[in-house]
Amino acid sequence: MEKFDALLVGFYGMRNTGDDMLMAAAAAGARQKFKAERISVTAAKDSEAPLRLGLINTQSRQQRFKGQDRLLKYWAAKRSKHIIIGGGSVLHTAKDIHQKRQYLSLAQSTQHIAAGVGIGPFADNKAEQACAQFLNACSFTGLRDRDSYDIARSIAPNANVALTFDLAPGMRYEPEFISSLAEQREPAIGIALCPVERFAGREDLELARLKSIATGLRTFCADQPHEIRLIDFNGHPQLGDHSVHEQLKVMLGDLPCKIIDYQANPYTAIHEISKLSGIVAMRLHAAIFAYLSDTPCLALNYHPKCHNWCRDIGQASEFASDSGQIDPEWLYQRLLDISGKHYIPPTLEVAEACRKAQLNWNHPL
Repeated sequence: MEKFDALLVGFYGMRNTGDDMLMAAAAAGARQKFKAERISVTAAKDSEAPLRLGLINTQSRQQRFKGQDRLLKYWAAKRSKHIIIGGGSVLHTAKDIHQKRQYLSLAQSTQHIAAGVGIGPFADNKAEQACAQFLNACSFTGLRDRDSYDIARSIAPNANVALTFDLAPGMRYEPEFISSLAEQREPAIGIALCPVERFAGREDLELARLKSIATGLRTFCADQPHEIRLIDFNGHPQLGDHSVHEQLKVMLGDLPCKIIDYQANPYTAIHEISKLSGIVAMRLHAAIFAYLSDTPCLALNYHPKCHNWCRDIGQASEFASDSGQIDPEWLYQRLLDISGKHYIPPTLEVAEACRKAQLNWNHPL
């Protein structure tokens, strides 16, 4: 029976750049904390991103019957010494949280970590109760934002939890990250959108946002010619970002514009963002990558995790907006600020963010 030093549990191998970086950070943490060498991951056999990191994919290429992937995850947990829930907003629903508890109970040791995770919003009271049980079952849980930490302390006061940070900053001084940074900026504005409304049947809200962004970009580019680069952070063929970026590209008409497709190497996104003059980031990890590469960022917040990130790094309020209330004039003026070198950077030093991210692995179990 093939055994693993650690099993990484998350939304991995699903063609999402942010999750790819969290997976890389979780793997680095497993090596640091548990001296892990053989590391498995909850991802399909043919998922490219885990394979390039030297991880072992544990799921099938295609689910042949209902529940097959879950059984394969349980089987991987049974063969693993440690379980690591690595980053993301992963504690929402009772069903999913109970599955994570099951991984812990099946593993071959009692030392397991949830690192850099966010809690809530809960689907219902059952989810909150399940989360309390999960926190008590974990050896340690690092919460990536103050709201999540406060919830954890409230529902599981005896659990071993701490306020840490998102996992991605912990990779900032890794050689591959450093080598991915571009040597100089280019006259280009990046856009990284998330089609969150269309999955809730609110295409009207998405269309309104696209029209506002297109108007602001056209006005800005008339004054300050820049290329527009639309960056697909989620490359899923049905659920990804490509279609919304294609729609915006059409609205931009004859402006110089290109779409940068999803790449399985998250450092490719780091490289592309580090070349930009600035980025309009709805995707959380587009904003995080901008922060880590000192790229001016206009944050379009669509979820509490996005607001929490801006608060925790000290993002200037004038350079953030609710994604559902974008004023084209605001976008135009803020882009002028960026091009005129009047951007106000976040107050949290990157080195301090890296230190906080490392708390996910330095905290005693």
